[in-house]
Amino acid sequence: MSNATEASRFHFEFQVTRAEDRVFGTLTGKNLKAHIDPRISAVAPLVAIFLIIVWACTAVDRGWSTSGAAFGSLVWFMLGYFFAFFVMLWCIRQMFDRLFELRGAAQMTWQVAFDDVSIIIRTPGIESRMLWNAIAAVKDTDTLVALWYDARFGFFIPARVFADPASRVAFAEWASEHVRRAALLRSDTSAKSSASPACC
Repeated sequence: MSNATEASRFHFEFQVTRAEDRVFGTLTGKNLKAHIDPRISAVAPLVAIFLIIVWACTAVDRGWSTSGAAFGSLVWFMLGYFFAFFVMLWCIRQMFDRLFELRGAAQMTWQVAFDDVSIIIRTPGIESRMLWNAIAAVKDTDTLVALWYDARFGFFIPARVFADPASRVAFAEWASEHVRRAALLRSDTSAKSSASPACC
């Protein structure tokens, strides 16, 4: 359920579905991936392949193995590498699904209110209030609008609570503008603090 009481005030009440939780988890993974040095993920398998090739050439040269067996080792390594990658993704998905069940997320009702100054989040037994400068970024997707505290943590508003896609986009733009304003205000405040003369 959504309620845009004014142009600068929004209130949402909803429960999270497993599919939405998965989408949010995928977005979190993409955020974290951006902080991984691509050289590591690219170079590590190349180094492993190079070492296997060196081992295979040495084994064939010294008669420890046939060329077919050495080539097979390289092929099996590549197959095993990709298999392990997909198994890891599957395990991560299963882990998040299990956590979703353990915390009873499907039965938890979220109440989230936005205005020009702050954001209030209420869940059973918990209420938190934050200013807009606590939000680092806003991400709009067809499934949800995510609001991030940082690359790892945040919360989201499901797209289904909006009357239509245009309402969702309008809210995401409104929230993004408030995040930009808060960031500019924080930068201005920091600049003024740095420019202030030191006390004697």
